[in-house]
Amino acid sequence: MSSQHLPRIDADGLADLAVAAFTREVFLTPKPGLPDTRTAQTPANSVFSSLVDVGARLHGPLRAAAHAGPDTGGLAAACRAAQELLPATASLHGFDLAARALCLLTAAWAQGATGPRDACTRALALDERVGPSGGRRAGPHDLTTTEAALSAVREARARGLAEETAQLDALLTLMAAMDDERVVRDKGPLALRIVQEDAAAVLAAGGAGMPEGRRRLAELDEQLTRYAICPATSGALHTVVLFLDSVDSRPLAVAA
Repeated sequence: MSSQHLPRIDADGLADLAVAAFTREVFLTPKPGLPDTRTAQTPANSVFSSLVDVGARLHGPLRAAAHAGPDTGGLAAACRAAQELLPATASLHGFDLAARALCLLTAAWAQGATGPRDACTRALALDERVGPSGGRRAGPHDLTTTEAALSAVREARARGLAEETAQLDALLTLMAAMDDERVVRDKGPLALRIVQEDAAAVLAAGGAGMPEGRRRLAELDEQLTRYAICPATSGALHTVVLFLDSVDSRPLAVAA
């Protein structure tokens, strides 16, 4: 059945897709410098375990964001509610930014976005209207980087790579291009250069799906773990990419 004959995505459907994107980001492994399934049994790092059930609880705020329409106050309340569901340690790993971005994008799709670029542009405008989040706010450069990562995951998928491998290539694309403010703030400009150059080296070696790329990915993972470098902004935008990819493969959304 062609997409134009399928039901349009309602508010519940948008929230479902956003929760799924958040959950896929949490479970994707191996993510260099970011929480993943390998940390589940590590007492010193409880971030993964604390995030496992957050996705389902985000459904309510995300649905409210889709229903907000022109009510800026209602959208702001939904964004705050989503962020408040996250454990405090999650903000160190970018999940606060991810939750806010999902709220804004869910609202953007519900308000009639026609594609990923339009959704991101609308979300940036909504971000300005909703006001301060207490953390980093997305900017125009993020839009360009997100589009490149979205292309990366689709190109890898088209080459027949496994879904997790395609998603890792998208994350590496973000890491190579992002001027991650959290990395610079926490670890300094040299740490950012390590992230960018080593992620680019993995991609140049064919990405996570090629033997040399996997070897370089393992080296990057070890390096970031050793120096406790967390590319939090890249992780947050990767959640955005996963959401945009899933919604863009469906008919346009309407809040209902």
